[in-house]
Amino acid sequence: MDDAKSANVALVIETMYQVAANPDAWQQLIEALADAGDLQEMPSEAATDMARSLDVARLTARPEEGPVSSGRNDIGWIVLSSRRKALAANSLAHEMMDAGLGGLKLGAELAFEDPANGEALVRALNQSRAQPSGQTILRLDRGEDGPCFAYVAPARALPGVADAAAVELATDDQAFALIFPAVEETGRLWASIRESFGLTPAELRLARKLRDGRSLKEAADELEVSVNTLRNQLRAIFDKMGLKRQSDLIRALTQLSSVASAIEAQTPAMIPPASADAPPVVAITLRDGRRLAYRDYGDPDGRSVLFFHEGLGSSLLPPGAQGLARELNLRLICAERPGFGQSDPSPDYSFDSVADDMVELCDQLGLTDVRISAILSGAPSAMQTAIRLGKRAAGVLLCSGRPPRPVSEVRTRNALTLFRSRIENNPWVIETFYAILRLRLSAQLVDRIVRGSTANSPGDAAYFAQNAHIASYIATYVGESLARTSRGAADEVKAFRRARNLTVAELSCPLEVWHGEEDVFAPLADLLDYLGDKPREVRVFPGVGHLMALKHWDEVLRRAAA
Repeated sequence: MDDAKSANVALVIETMYQVAANPDAWQQLIEALADAGDLQEMPSEAATDMARSLDVARLTARPEEGPVSSGRNDIGWIVLSSRRKALAANSLAHEMMDAGLGGLKLGAELAFEDPANGEALVRALNQSRAQPSGQTILRLDRGEDGPCFAYVAPARALPGVADAAAVELATDDQAFALIFPAVEETGRLWASIRESFGLTPAELRLARKLRDGRSLKEAADELEVSVNTLRNQLRAIFDKMGLKRQSDLIRALTQLSSVASAIEAQTPAMIPPASADAPPVVAITLRDGRRLAYRDYGDPDGRSVLFFHEGLGSSLLPPGAQGLARELNLRLICAERPGFGQSDPSPDYSFDSVADDMVELCDQLGLTDVRISAILSGAPSAMQTAIRLGKRAAGVLLCSGRPPRPVSEVRTRNALTLFRSRIENNPWVIETFYAILRLRLSAQLVDRIVRGSTANSPGDAAYFAQNAHIASYIATYVGESLARTSRGAADEVKAFRRARNLTVAELSCPLEVWHGEEDVFAPLADLLDYLGDKPREVRVFPGVGHLMALKHWDEVLRRAAA
């Protein structure tokens, strides 16, 4: 590999580290991938670094189940009642307290060797209750061993911690968690430091420089101020944070970073639960032993509709789907494609192999007259399934369909469109990216991504803003998609690139296309190029983009029942 290409690969890997520590940095990956060009295989020298980016993501990820101690060995935590009694703690917190801080006994008030630490804890708890974020930083003195720092945050903000003291928390909504760092990793904690210690913007800038390894002189040159000015700022930082040496400051900042990332990943709310009216996920066992999961909505004796979800989706359909399907005499089946949701991954994922699985699902369920509907990235799988079903397929309705084609150049391209096209050109990044996304997923992150995706569609932006429940639904939908693995999402993106010569020439049933006029995420021209002369009807909805199916969900089901 030449030097220029190696430099571009290094830039992508560096960006993956940023994404691993802070999922919002995924947009920076767009620019890095643009410089990388078109690189199909992972360079051998990149494999280790890509694996390390996953380690960073695991370090800063929320625990997938159980208390924090089972998911993170680098974080010590204590749950404190409103009266400062220890309700629960992990082994690392006991070690931290024993190492010069005091005693930790469950059911008793936290006891410090230095009474000043108890007073500092009271102040930190009061400050946390007054902070909008509910988080603050606590300085604790360990005598000759120097100070250490911990986060104070509402216990309910940390699901794993809250689970460990669920009974006590049920009657104490003022419980807080005291969270200790035990590793040195970088992260984003500057807002908490400013709020906790009252540092000025200039003092924060200096703290950043020192944490990043700059000397006072180097920091002065970069900030274009005198060394004496920075010395004065450093003294102010020491006074406000209760420190004496520059080395203590750097250690404190790097230690706190790991906890900052952990708390950021666990702030409420995480992925919301599915709506109460959604049927349970069930599954069949395929001939090769894999599990294929699905939800079965509506009337068991009604007209059969096989629904294909989005590329980061699950079998969870929009709220109200169960009741509306019953009203319309529909049996609405949404299967989770291999590697999505509760379905096992496929060893050889392709749109043809997905179609084979769906035909086997129809066989096992005894479906003989099947209507098919799909949204966005579910379109190619739906089309191949309709072809495989032959005369058993009564018709296909594609909503905002994404074809296996490169996205055409349009006047405006949003961040998701650019990201999708560039990650397809560099499939060596896909698996790691989706694995990081799965580790760092939160309702807030999904909300930000969806809002960003509506940037070029005023109709989508207005719809999303006016329907608060949609954000919760999409977060749950994406969360279910990645619940067990990210393999399905990664495998499908690769399948899109491999299938660029796929056609629908063998389709024999009627085909309808519904599309949003403002959809730049999946442009209609690309879809029609893929479908050729097969569509019997193309309906374009004004004032909406790729959220068309959500906005017109009732119409989608009524059309399937017509």
